[in-house]
Amino acid sequence: MLIVGAFITLGVGLLGAAFIGLGSLRRLAAVTASIEKIVAGNLSQRLPTHRRQDDLESLVRVVNGMLDEIERLMHEVKGVCDAIAHDLRTPLTSMIAGLERRQRRALTIDDYRQSLDDTLVDANSMLRTFNALLRISEIESGVRRESFVSLDLASIVMDVYEYYEASAEEKRLDYRCEVESGRSFALDGDPNLLFEAFANVIENAIKFSPERGSVSIRLVSVRGSIRFSVQDNGPGIPESEQKAVLQRFYRGEKSRHTPGNGLGLSLVNAVCGMHGMALSFDHVKIGCRVVLHKAITAP
Repeated sequence: MLIVGAFITLGVGLLGAAFIGLGSLRRLAAVTASIEKIVAGNLSQRLPTHRRQDDLESLVRVVNGMLDEIERLMHEVKGVCDAIAHDLRTPLTSMIAGLERRQRRALTIDDYRQSLDDTLVDANSMLRTFNALLRISEIESGVRRESFVSLDLASIVMDVYEYYEASAEEKRLDYRCEVESGRSFALDGDPNLLFEAFANVIENAIKFSPERGSVSIRLVSVRGSIRFSVQDNGPGIPESEQKAVLQRFYRGEKSRHTPGNGLGLSLVNAVCGMHGMALSFDHVKIGCRVVLHKAITAP
């Protein structure tokens, strides 16, 4: 009886193992087929999921999350490439058309000199675009973290404020800066990058403010965080565009006819990410308020 029972148990066990093995093989075959489609270029394909919560299912969910991120990055790269092609096509077309026009019509040395000056303007515009792209990539890669030093954020804010005083006076703006007294704004960071980030925000505020408008800069400590804000009374940024303006080359409808390449806030966002800061937009009735804030780490 023991021998018969052992054979029966062994047979049932083998049948159960075969059943479970066939189920696993079918799942692996489906996963392999999906992977082959992804390798072939279908990045929208995902590995099949199952209601059974086992190790294979956990791995499938992690891989699907990774594929989601890869697809997002690929779309972002494609969008950047399209934007570069679009933004560089205009100055290149202008440069070529100008040179061809001068070639047909120029009669004097002054005509040729003017043609060279116009070409240099377009070439410098393209060079600034490429330099901004390379700078954003350098910041996002984190290589500049090696240059972090202990610094006082208040002194950087005051330096940027004083740097743009002349531009504000030229537009007769009500230009003011408030730094909370009695507070420490010390942190580790790259002073040059922080200066550039603050300068971009303040320059945008001055550029989009109307004549005799106002630009208000504040550096305060609020509920355990450092808060740097710049507010203007210009056209503002619609809530529907507040995420999009952080993308490279994006320009809102209200800013399409102003000088720029749509990389300023992208660079600011990259610098913020490098320093553990967050960039956001406060809701205000008139104009725009850009906020850069960082949680203060307790010693």
